[in-house]
Amino acid sequence: MTPVQHFTISRHSGQRLDNFLLRELKSVPRSRIMRMIRSGEVRVNGKRAKVHLKLNEGDRVRVPPLMLEEERSAEVPCWLIDVVSKNVIYDDDRLIAVNKPSGVSVHGGTSVPIGLIDAVRKHFEDDEIQLGHRIDRDTSGCVLFAKTRVALLEIHHALQQQQLVKQYESIVSGCWPKDVSEVTVPLRKYRLPNNERRVEVHETGKAAMTKFKILRATDSLSWLHIEPTTGRTHQIRVHCQYQGHPIVGDRKYATPQNSKPPNMMLHALSVQFTGGHPIQAPVPPYFEEYWRKHAPAD
Repeated sequence: MTPVQHFTISRHSGQRLDNFLLRELKSVPRSRIMRMIRSGEVRVNGKRAKVHLKLNEGDRVRVPPLMLEEERSAEVPCWLIDVVSKNVIYDDDRLIAVNKPSGVSVHGGTSVPIGLIDAVRKHFEDDEIQLGHRIDRDTSGCVLFAKTRVALLEIHHALQQQQLVKQYESIVSGCWPKDVSEVTVPLRKYRLPNNERRVEVHETGKAAMTKFKILRATDSLSWLHIEPTTGRTHQIRVHCQYQGHPIVGDRKYATPQNSKPPNMMLHALSVQFTGGHPIQAPVPPYFEEYWRKHAPAD
């Protein structure tokens, strides 16, 4: 068992508590770190703290003793490293962008010990790389990673100030109305009895806005270009469901379809900083294949 560990925040001021511990406790699984924080085992300045707490210079972080067997991190599988090597779409001295396949988690958790971030660090042989933002496991497309602390803070600032434009494409059920170009209903998180996280439209929720443009449409399916101007959890998925046109293949918010698609039909097409050039991730071929097969009237 390891002894109690104490950290005093200096150069990592502004970093989230969970990200700080993931950096400092590299051999400890993410799921264990998240449990420690949520159960109150980790203390910041002697008090319980939330996962997303932003640390300040001078803060004291206490980490409890850890069993040695829990310190062993799961090995990054070769297939996931190969996914990264084949899907890097941007790489400079500050940022990396990867075209994430559907079904791959961006980070590890309780049910998935290893995520895309682990494979990115392994591929680039750099444990300092940080995840810039998140997209759902079943969503494919562009994910940003920061090579430096400054780059990570720039991504977070751009997200907070709505200076990072994210665009998506999706195939949804039914014919999307031509007069609906945006949905602005508020969203609230809640949990099912089994503790699974969900999101619903609710008047007490947080403001959310999503813009829509029809690219193709038939009576049975619509292919949409989507731009969320806020970044709520499951925002696009729930706004589509609320409008009566859930995303094809969405196992959380859509009723099962007779024609099961290979993946959820939601793709993060591009990200673009204000004044910069877009970083684009090509739409997966199965989008076009599904459309040809199930929307022949187009």
